[in-house]
Amino acid sequence: MTGPVTLSLVVAVADDGVIGDRNGLPWHISEDLRRFRELTTGHVVVAGRLTHESVTARLGRPLPGRHTVVVSGSTPPDGPQVWTPGAATVVPDLDAALGLAGRLAADAPHPDVVVMGGAQIYRQALPQVATVHLTRVHLTPGGDTRMPEGWLDGFTVADSRDLTTASGTGVTFETLTRG
Repeated sequence: MTGPVTLSLVVAVADDGVIGDRNGLPWHISEDLRRFRELTTGHVVVAGRLTHESVTARLGRPLPGRHTVVVSGSTPPDGPQVWTPGAATVVPDLDAALGLAGRLAADAPHPDVVVMGGAQIYRQALPQVATVHLTRVHLTPGGDTRMPEGWLDGFTVADSRDLTTASGTGVTFETLTRG
């Protein structure tokens, strides 16, 4: 990425470190989904194939109001493929995704790129991330996908807000910055 583009990451993590189960979220928290929409609308987002597929299965289409750059090892040999014009493009690896996302972000309403998962993409992108938008979900749901130990090392909390959701689940919305 070049120019004024910055990379942020948005993730919800349970108290037991879980971020997913069977390629989906192990909870449904309307307030977190609303925050996700607010943090990503108008941005270029980067997602792994399974994350993108879980979104399109749920919504029946790619995320509206965002261009999704999808990282997939099963891209066609002739290069990036646009799945839905202006909505999703698939590329073979994170470097290609960040390069394309940076170019697309120059023309997007918001010039930063947001990484939205899954776990492999988070791990690969984390060294380049400037800001983490974290929802701490105060549950221990169990699941098959977790963030790695120490993943927030080097980040400090810039903003934090506790909330009890309409469903009674406690969450903490945090914004963390590197440094």
